[in-house]
Amino acid sequence: MNRVIFVILLTCTFAAAQERAPVKCYEDSPERRGEEGCTILASRPLAGPATRPLFWHIDRFDSLEAAKRAAGPNGVATDAHGGKWLMTVEPQSSDHHGGRHVEWIGPLILPAAEGYTMNVRSTLLKSGAATPVHTHSGPEVFYIVLGEQCLETQKVGHRLPAGKFLILPTDQVHRGRVQKAGMRGALTLVLHDSLRPASYDLPGPPSLAACY
Repeated sequence: MNRVIFVILLTCTFAAAQERAPVKCYEDSPERRGEEGCTILASRPLAGPATRPLFWHIDRFDSLEAAKRAAGPNGVATDAHGGKWLMTVEPQSSDHHGGRHVEWIGPLILPAAEGYTMNVRSTLLKSGAATPVHTHSGPEVFYIVLGEQCLETQKVGHRLPAGKFLILPTDQVHRGRVQKAGMRGALTLVLHDSLRPASYDLPGPPSLAACY
């Protein structure tokens, strides 16, 4: 009898997790206060021409003030997931802006456009959480700071543990999902066509590849 009750409770718990509303991104989400959410840290036009190969440069600093002082027109400074970060869109170089180098990610393959907008986000998701099924009007770059995420696409599920990154091409249908216990913290960049929205949520559950 106890075994039957346990199985029923486990099934109900799994169903409830499956029915959770997807986590959407907006400014000043609960992520800023250490709770589950997705925060749009900045959304602004990319300064200067995008004619050279561009990379996403992530540096870590001892203080947020130092990161802010080092941020140029294409840099975003923030505190997130226990660290102080400066994230800059720029050609590859050895200049770490006074911080400690974490990662170069690129080159970024941009869609043809008259101009581009940087949309930089920080997300903190609990186990069982998922994003909407969506696409972006430019490449999206993920850098996982803590925990692990499954990134489901129509062809393959990408398992991304802490310290790993991935670039999704423009208009790639995908969904993020947290399957393991614990929180998942990530920094992301969408470098998109300024004349189009950064994201498009898709209706219905299309067939996406899971992580195993």
